[in-house]
Amino acid sequence: MLLWGVTGLVMRILALVMLILLIFFSPASAYGRSVEDLVGSFSVQKTVKLASSIDCISSQDTSDPLIPPQSYPSALADDQAPSLAGFAFEPAFVPVNASRTVNFTAHIIDDQCVWASAAYFSSPSGSEKARVLFAAQDLTSGTNKDGYYSSRALMPNVNETGYWHLDNITLVDRESNRRILWPEDLSGMGLPTTIAIKKL
Repeated sequence: MLLWGVTGLVMRILALVMLILLIFFSPASAYGRSVEDLVGSFSVQKTVKLASSIDCISSQDTSDPLIPPQSYPSALADDQAPSLAGFAFEPAFVPVNASRTVNFTAHIIDDQCVWASAAYFSSPSGSEKARVLFAAQDLTSGTNKDGYYSSRALMPNVNETGYWHLDNITLVDRESNRRILWPEDLSGMGLPTTIAIKKL
């Protein structure tokens, strides 16, 4: 009986030694520290494509410049539309018989990438329309996450005079998230919403 007890004790010690050696020399890849975590081999592989600035501003042949090309997977989900931090134009008064070119500037911010934006104006009667586009090539300073865009627009050659009113500004990011700002939104921010076309 004594021999059997000694043999059993030796076997238990050997098993414990083998277990310790398995813990320290096992090729298992794991972050856990328990025996269950370290028994066996584990491998985790994940490929993540990060969107680059080139992907962000790539061009697309489309009739609607506010529709970005098919989006690419990115490391971070983007469900936030861009924001408008500033909007201005000059001159605010345009003589009807002179050059009707108006210079526009927009400060646009997005958490990942601005794609394009547009400001839409209507004549006093609503019969004439004008659009000002801010695309990637109009970025004059900053980045496509926080940048200043400049664009020029030639107001239509019409006899109708008076105040052309902003219909809306539409902001779009690379993932097609869209924000539409109405005249009251811009007025609440202290930004201009009308262009006067008058005879001298």
